[in-house]
Amino acid sequence: MKEEGFNDLVLHFQARSLAEQFQTNTVARRAALKENFNPLGYPTVTFIEPKGRLEETVLAVNEISKYGGLCVLPSFDPAQIASLLTLRLNIYTDPQKPIQVEPKAYEIGEPKPDSPVFVTTNFSLTYFIVSGEIENCGISAWLVVPECEGMSVLTAWAAGKFSGASIGKFVKEIGLEDRVTTREIVIPGYVAQISGELEENLPHWKVIVGPQEAADIESFVKAKLSA
Repeated sequence: MKEEGFNDLVLHFQARSLAEQFQTNTVARRAALKENFNPLGYPTVTFIEPKGRLEETVLAVNEISKYGGLCVLPSFDPAQIASLLTLRLNIYTDPQKPIQVEPKAYEIGEPKPDSPVFVTTNFSLTYFIVSGEIENCGISAWLVVPECEGMSVLTAWAAGKFSGASIGKFVKEIGLEDRVTTREIVIPGYVAQISGELEENLPHWKVIVGPQEAADIESFVKAKLSA
């Protein structure tokens, strides 16, 4: 077919089981990429037969996670489609676009105006780790997350996105000073050097240098913040 000029080709592998489909997709993809076997370099199509919603979803998940191309479901179910698309979007993300959370002041637990204030970047992994460690301390706190383009603490600091000036400006923009009575803010230990600049941009605030590793937040809270 290729020699006859047909270039828009789609491959359909016939498999008798989920395990066989898994193996076939893997072998075909490896042959095309690692062994430069061009005939298996075309996209694939799989038709999911009616087998009950759960089994159909499992078969579709296999196609999404293991090299499937077009996956045709036997019927349209909004809940099923939403789950499958969520899976696909979580697997196939742009590696040049870091996953990030919304810049704002997050409430960890049920913070009061005098609860501790922490700050970190809006890189999602950093946020979830830090917020999780604060929760593990058994305290309520405010977690200030400024816009850092989804970078980690050291990366954002090196790029000039996580500085005393930018954090101070963000704190003022979100009106945090009107929501809290405390005037202490905890910064990551890896960027202790921005403490002076942050105090200049947040008059009447005291900057406390926290631990370098999120895993040490609990011991830090017990030693430094517990009354």
